[in-house]
Amino acid sequence: MQKITSLRRYSVLSALLLCSILIFGQNTDSNTTNLDSVVVVTTYKPDIAESKKIGIRPTLEDPKVNAPNYKYEFPTIAYKPRAVYSPIDPVFIKPEPEEDLFDNYIEIGGGNYLTSYLDASIHNKQDKYYSYGLKAKHHAANASKNPEQGLFSQNQIKAYGLREKGNDLYGAIDYKRNVVHYYGYMIDSPSLELNDINQIYNDIDANLKWSMKKSRVQSDLDFDIYVFDKLGENENSFGIGNKNSFKIGKNRFHLDIDGLYTQLNESDKLDRLFIDFKPHLEFDYKKWSLDAGVNLSYVNGFDSALTDINPYPYLRAETYLVPKLLRLYFGADGGYVRNTLKSISYENLFLGNNFELNTPSGWSIHGGMNGSFKRFVEYGIKIKQDFIQNQYFFVSDTNELRNFTTVESNMNRTTVSGELKLDVNQNLDIGFRGNFYAYYLETETEAWHLPTYDAALTATIRLADKIYINGGYFVTSSRPVRDIGGNIDDDLEAISDINIRAEYRYKKNISGFINVNNILNQRYDLWNNYRAQGLNVLAGVTFSL
Repeated sequence: MQKITSLRRYSVLSALLLCSILIFGQNTDSNTTNLDSVVVVTTYKPDIAESKKIGIRPTLEDPKVNAPNYKYEFPTIAYKPRAVYSPIDPVFIKPEPEEDLFDNYIEIGGGNYLTSYLDASIHNKQDKYYSYGLKAKHHAANASKNPEQGLFSQNQIKAYGLREKGNDLYGAIDYKRNVVHYYGYMIDSPSLELNDINQIYNDIDANLKWSMKKSRVQSDLDFDIYVFDKLGENENSFGIGNKNSFKIGKNRFHLDIDGLYTQLNESDKLDRLFIDFKPHLEFDYKKWSLDAGVNLSYVNGFDSALTDINPYPYLRAETYLVPKLLRLYFGADGGYVRNTLKSISYENLFLGNNFELNTPSGWSIHGGMNGSFKRFVEYGIKIKQDFIQNQYFFVSDTNELRNFTTVESNMNRTTVSGELKLDVNQNLDIGFRGNFYAYYLETETEAWHLPTYDAALTATIRLADKIYINGGYFVTSSRPVRDIGGNIDDDLEAISDINIRAEYRYKKNISGFINVNNILNQRYDLWNNYRAQGLNVLAGVTFSL
């Protein structure tokens, strides 16, 4: 009987897919070889990446919540404290121009805390229609003092392939295995061994994307399956997305359908189905560029009481107050947040098993301006208001591991963001980004673990096409914390951090790098009871093949 029930649930998503395929049949066009929705990096770029801890991006993109990127910044083995609906990346920081480098590369490094590091990419040479390859990455810290046992291991291997011939097809399978430890216990329970505080994540993700682009009709079809496991819990997911665009005169009509089925297997089993149906029309009115529609957001919790469908506004509007120099924009969006075991575990690596997975929902409105003058000064300001139901917050558990659980509350949040970038000359860029947050909660007294401001001052220096230096000074406000029993601890102290990365390009295919993080050697808390490491260094060599 259970197998029949599961089959019916998958059938809902399959029906959506079948309808999309019947409406938009495959149409081959040998002149259409762009796959805008898929980015396959086939050339190693050792340029210094711009720091992106905070920022704004005043463009017409969806202001939706994305799962945090699972990327360690050694040795702070948890995410940088941030607000819900974290600010999106800055618009003015542009990547370095592409360089004629060899496709395949290997990067090897090490550092204090017995750090080991490996990053490698191997793929086929240039081909008219096909690209395929293999990527592997390893990053681990094998020693830790103050805090003790603050170790981690990150491992990844990914295989992918792309066909660019007529209708484009992309496929990938990605496996990650990551290990951290509940080292926040140390003050109260020094007798625990390393195996007692392990937190192991196994993550398998398979993805398939098909794209058809014609002059008047465009369609993208996306399949995604993942299996996620953390000690004692596992989650399976199947998703289908279909984005369609039709040119009607000077306007363009979009029909976006997206579905996700998740199955959480633990002591309390939880199955959920999410479907978003978003028709919207892109058009011009006088001096305004508009994109308006509605998002019908549906969620079904099956055995739980969670079954609902709600309409949310969808709007993007922009106009230039001064042509090419000053832009004004507004927007609105909303829907159910697809909060999964995978997404929440990556957001807080020290989450325990004693929590209830909820389903936040809400909508937001935003507006702002961005522009430039004198060619080397660019600026932006943005104001955003979020209205969120059932927002979760991380609080400390009272067990001996002192890992984390969640509480929830309805919340309104106001964010004011600003950005300034100075292109001093071709060898020096300076940028500043800052955000202020105000929270209004219904049941909780504070927005636990969330800051009231964060800011960054960054600079990039290029010397004689050989030496690249990128650095930043980052600050985050104090953050309120409590445990699940309601006991309120002292606020976590404000974070003040300086990081620098330098690269020396010895030859076209050989370069060396060094990362120096937490130069101020501050032992600030990332989470309650989970302290960051002090000064740390990672250095290595990159070989392009």
